Amino acid sequence: MQVNWDEVQKALLPVKDYEDLSRRLQESFAYPFIRQTFNFTMPGLVDSTRLILGGDARGRYTEYASKLTRILTELHQAGVPNILDLLSRVGTREQLQSFSEQSGIAAPDTVAVLKYLLYWVIPTEKYLSGLVRDDPTASNAIKILGGLGVRTNLQILQQGNTAAGRKALAESSGLPEPVISELVNRADFSRLPWASKATISNIIGAGYGSLAKLANANPEQLYADFFRYGKAIGKNLKLGNEIENSYRIAKIVPAVVQND
Repeated sequence: MQVNWDEVQKALLPVKDYEDLSRRLQESFAYPFIRQTFNFTMPGLVDSTRLILGGDARGRYTEYASKLTRILTELHQAGVPNILDLLSRVGTREQLQSFSEQSGIAAPDTVAVLKYLLYWVIPTEKYLSGLVRDDPTASNAIKILGGLGVRTNLQILQQGNTAAGRKALAESSGLPEPVISELVNRADFSRLPWASKATISNIIGAGYGSLAKLANANPEQLYADFFRYGKAIGKNLKLGNEIENSYRIAKIVPAVVQND
């Protein structure tokens, strides 16, 4: 099966090219906590896809979820056990060509799965400075951590996903543990699909300082707290994508930060 690279490029959008897609996924899986937590099997991915996309209250992703489920099932039938195995087989254009010929799975379909992983499933690298809005204390802490080589969400999650790790990071940086914990939790929120610094700041401002607290919230209380916070900052934070999907997906994504 000869790969039509024009069709692959269409499937990649808005990702720059296949090399960029592969690189970003490989960068994420270079972190031990991601390899340990997010190396889903193909059947496991089918289950999580049905929850993440199929659970959308407005049914916007029904066709997308169905397409992905079909491709993931084909990958499983082709002998691909998990995500890391898939990435090892299709890491380059030459490997993708070979995999398509051997498996009979069209390259754009494989690319559709990889792009889904990038945007919906696997935490990707983001600078800590891009997760904070109008917070001088946090911004100063980010500068100090940057001097220690901790500049991104994945770096701080790798070092601070346990209480012992957060304590060690506080000691090495000279920063208070509560400041370290807040940045770790902001990094944890950044794992939610499409979470912007505004979304993260609004959720924290409403009183939900961790992904676990958001996931375990009472829906009616959550909505009330969100509206109250919006009023306090002079914004009409309507119920919709921001809070509805953040709350729903927080209950689905694997836990990373340990609180004990």
